[in-house]
Amino acid sequence: MIDQSSIKVIFLFFLSWFISFQLVAQPKFPQEMDYDSLLSLAKQQQKPMFLIIHQRNEQFSPFNTSISQKTKDILSEQFTSGMVRLKSDSIDHPLHKTYRLTTPIYLFTDQKGYPLLRHNKQINEEETLVKLIDSANTIAEGETMGKLIQQYQKGIRNRLLLRNLLQQYQAFDKYTDQHVLNDYVSQLTVQELNNFETVVFLLSCAPVYNSKTYQLAYTNRKMVDSLYATLPLPKRQEINNRIIQRTFRDALDKKDYTLSQNLGYFVGRTWQSHYLRAQMGQSYYPMEHRRLFRDTSAYIQMARNYYNTFYYRIAPDSLAKLDFANNQQIAIPRRGQPLHLDSAENSLFLQWMEGNRKRYKERQAQSLNYGANQLLNFIDFKKDDNPDVLFDAIRWLQKSIELRPNRGQSHHILAKALYRVGFYAEAEAEQQRAVELYKPQKHYYKQMRDVLKQMQDRSW
Repeated sequence: MIDQSSIKVIFLFFLSWFISFQLVAQPKFPQEMDYDSLLSLAKQQQKPMFLIIHQRNEQFSPFNTSISQKTKDILSEQFTSGMVRLKSDSIDHPLHKTYRLTTPIYLFTDQKGYPLLRHNKQINEEETLVKLIDSANTIAEGETMGKLIQQYQKGIRNRLLLRNLLQQYQAFDKYTDQHVLNDYVSQLTVQELNNFETVVFLLSCAPVYNSKTYQLAYTNRKMVDSLYATLPLPKRQEINNRIIQRTFRDALDKKDYTLSQNLGYFVGRTWQSHYLRAQMGQSYYPMEHRRLFRDTSAYIQMARNYYNTFYYRIAPDSLAKLDFANNQQIAIPRRGQPLHLDSAENSLFLQWMEGNRKRYKERQAQSLNYGANQLLNFIDFKKDDNPDVLFDAIRWLQKSIELRPNRGQSHHILAKALYRVGFYAEAEAEQQRAVELYKPQKHYYKQMRDVLKQMQDRSW
């Protein structure tokens, strides 16, 4: 006979199993969907949309809290909801072509996809989501971007409408439609183009670099120079970043490599007082253009020069010292000449560096990892003609590990590079280290173990 205690144990086991199964079986909320399908469903259901856009892995959880069934039902009743996972290199995806994305973002739109409300921080409390739902419904009753676009498409071009529409592009970090901006500028007088506030607004709208609108904003160059000299640094950075990102988006849309080169020159000039940042900025966008369009030979050559010059050969403290001098408006000598700080300045730098060294080391390690991984992705391993490229990647990764020894990703990428050059024992050792470091993350831990097994079997 089975005694009562055994029955109780068996019952508890099956109860635990059933609960676990139910939790695992529950679909993600909201479900992952293709953006075009989500947009089509919204039009079919005649509902506005709530979408979560991210570039994380498939294990990404959009809420750091539980969401009650009541709130889920409200969303289901009022919105067509879905989660859209983007690849960072999918440059032709409509969301990449529409928004400057720092993901994850939580976006409420009308049923045509025009934004109502954008939230850029991960949601940690259910109350936050409830408030966003209420705010989106309130905004939908007023003057929305979709309603302004509808009037614009009907041919309405009054200045108030155009200005309100341009402000909406800024509010949602949406790439400004240059036709709308051009229509607005065409109504301005020469006197208005000499007005400080007008020019700040135009530049904040992100005209494409060297376009007609950009040049008109620079009608009074002395005034623009004065503008940049008096605006707070965060505002200047915001203006320049919007122009840079909008111009690069234009270069991608038009497959215009020359525009990406011109953008590099523009970025370099924004760092006139800091030669190293200027060179980094000037080199980056032409290289990134080659990468995104898979121009293999050109990209590999440019990437080797870029990461060797700016991340492998330069110590984090050296870059930080130049940044500190630039921030303190201390004159930086030309490249090749040492930067000298007096005793008071050096003391301030050492104090500042104590709080910033970790960030600089992390940034350099991430950049070296990324550069090495891109080389591995671009090399044709069927051809035995890339040993120098592979050894560049290996050197970068070794330096990255010196900077941040306990990053599983660094050891994993190094293992891949070592395996490709036939250093199998070394590759297995690095991959084993990656397995150990990824142990707290079950999903990646399994992936790392699978790769290690394949390396051991020489089947990877």
